[in-house]
This record gives sequence, C-alpha cells and structure tokens, in this order.
Amino acid sequence: MVAASPSKRAVLATVRSLAIDQVAGQVVEVLAEHGIPSVLLKGASFARWLYDDGQLRTYGDVDLLVAPEQVQHAGLVLVELGYTQRCAGGAEGEQADHAINWDKPGSPTIDLHRTLSGRIGVSPEHSWSVVASCTTPAVIGGRPAQILTLPALAVHVVLHAEEGVQKTMDDLGRALARLEVAQWERALEIAHRLDAVAAFGAGLRLLPEGEAVAAALSLPTTLSVDLVLQLSSTHALAHPFERLASTPGLRAKFVVVLRELVPTPSFIREWFPRAKRGHRWMVAAYLYRLVWVPLHAPQGLRAWLRARRVVARSRAGAEKT
Repeated sequence: MVAASPSKRAVLATVRSLAIDQVAGQVVEVLAEHGIPSVLLKGASFARWLYDDGQLRTYGDVDLLVAPEQVQHAGLVLVELGYTQRCAGGAEGEQADHAINWDKPGSPTIDLHRTLSGRIGVSPEHSWSVVASCTTPAVIGGRPAQILTLPALAVHVVLHAEEGVQKTMDDLGRALARLEVAQWERALEIAHRLDAVAAFGAGLRLLPEGEAVAAALSLPTTLSVDLVLQLSSTHALAHPFERLASTPGLRAKFVVVLRELVPTPSFIREWFPRAKRGHRWMVAAYLYRLVWVPLHAPQGLRAWLRARRVVARSRAGAEKT
C-alpha cells in the first residue's frame, strides 16, 4: 500500500477538520434550541488564531463547555442525537473531572466540559461565569457559535499546554510569539479570576520564551504535587499515590487502593479495550489489572516522590526570596 504524500495528508486533514466543524456547529445549534448556551473550546478557535500562516493544526473531537447545571440536560440532548456516554458508571477519579466524552459511530467525539481543563481553583459554577463573560461570536461549520476572546484563549492555551504533548507545546509557542506582555497581563487578570495563577505561571515556564513572560508578570514559582505530576506527563500510577496521601482516614485510603486494583467495568473497558468483547475478556482484564498495578506501582511511587521533592525545593526557594 502506497503511503499518502504530505500534500495529500494535509488535504485530508483539512477536510476532516471541516467535517468536525460541521458537527460542532450542528451540536451547538441543537443545544441552543434546547436553551443550552455553549462555548467552543480549542479546535477551530485555536486553529484560526494560532495557525493563520497556513500551517495545519489538526483536531479530532469537539470540545464544548456548558454551565455545570446544564451538563445533564446537554447529555440528554446528545443521546437524542445518537451519542452514548463513554465510561458511563465510572467512579470518581476514573475519568477526567472537567469533561465527559460522548461517542457516536462515524462522528467525532463530543467532549462536554463542565469546567475548563487545567489546575483552576474556582468551582465549575464560578468558572462558567468567568468564561461566559469572555466570549465572542464566531461562525463554526456555517452556524453561529461562541468562542473565547483573545485573553481567555491565551489562558486556555497555557493551561492546555500542561498536558505536555507536542501539539499543546506548539500552540503555546505560537501564542508566545503573537502576544505582547500587555496582552499577557490581560490574560493574567482572567487567570486571577479563575484562581489559576500558579498553573498559569507553571504553564508559561514550559518554554524559555514563556519564562521571560512569567518573569515580566512577576508570577509565583510555587508548585503543587498534582501540578508537577501533570506537567511531567509521568507514570499513570503516580497520581493515585498523591490521592492516597491526601485522603484522610484508613478506611478512605483503603477505598483508594481498592479502586485502583478493582476499578469499575466502565474504566476497564477503556483501559483494556478487549474487555468490550464479552464476559470472558472482562474477567481476563480484571485478572490482568491485579497483576499490572503491583508491577507498575514502584514506578508510580518513584515518580510521586520525585514530584514531592520538586515541590519541596520550590517552596524552600520561595521562602528564601
């Protein structure tokens, strides 16, 4: 089989992005018809702002933010449109706490956000009130939608960069090349309103150019273990150790350990896709989990201890200054 040429791959990626925008516009329109306002995150809004030089930014899903109290209603609307919730019935900690994934055969996944991703300190309700005041109209897939204003886009690019993958780092680099310090100051105002200043500073410092901006804004260098683990894209089992350390009471700690060893079937199906084939594969997946967790726990423990040392050094340095 002959591989597609770079130009052909670019055309195919562009066509796919346009198709995703069509779906995004349709879903936004249907949600609005049901009285559910939404804000399009990432996707076309990042591409139009940061990749206006002809470079391609691909995306494979639709990220929509709605008010937390309307997440359930929005889910019912998505069900009417033929979507099913991924990892339905999952326990706390088994899936992202900022969004729910909705899938439909032949259609891009809808990431239904109840709050922004990243380390923000305010409640989802407060986050929605901040974001809703920082939107501007746009046309997505031929339909009206709301996207973030430039300062809010800057905040989101920085918080999203903390995922540490190449695409998010490219986004951050392009944002740093486009914005002056005065524009970053307006972004910092929004970060304050989201109680995300520490995460904002840490995200900027992921790149040397961002170091200069963070210094110009006099951003703090304080870190948390969770933030360090997120920034380092470290072992999956490092986060449970932090959750275990921050959970009071032996019984509650036991529940954390038990949940890692024996997660819900919804989680198992995502973690071990063959479990979707039937009961026997589900049993095999659970048995494999009982082996996999103890086998990989030492790596997670070492990563967690490294993160704690980083935080300790950061706090000691902050105290000296």
